[in-house]
Amino acid sequence: MKSLLLFVTLLGVVALSSSSFVGSKAANASKRQKATTQFNQPVRLQGVILKGEYLFVHDDAAMARGEACTFVYKGNAPVKENLVVSFHCIPAQRLKVANFTVRTQLVAGVNELREFQFAGELEAHMVPGAN
Repeated sequence: MKSLLLFVTLLGVVALSSSSFVGSKAANASKRQKATTQFNQPVRLQGVILKGEYLFVHDDAAMARGEACTFVYKGNAPVKENLVVSFHCIPAQRLKVANFTVRTQLVAGVNELREFQFAGELEAHMVPGAN
């Protein structure tokens, strides 16, 4: 009887812990991150030259579905008419950064955006075809 009670208790603990794990995974999949940055010098992203203020939006749920998950808007608001480029990024593990960070590489005399990373995150988002 004691072993049956212990077994049922352990089974309940396992069930609760696995359901909370699934819940946290689902919560992460619906996360949407945003950051605004200023490009004072021209930067190429997916064939488009960026100069001025841009809003980067990353949608984890879209990434999980295999859809375009990165959206870059001219200005500081996600206005459909100001969408400059969208793509499905490639996640990469990096050291945590304190501020929104953009990494570029000089290609044929123009800085090309290779990846970006949101403040406080360990995951960067690489631009497909750029690396």
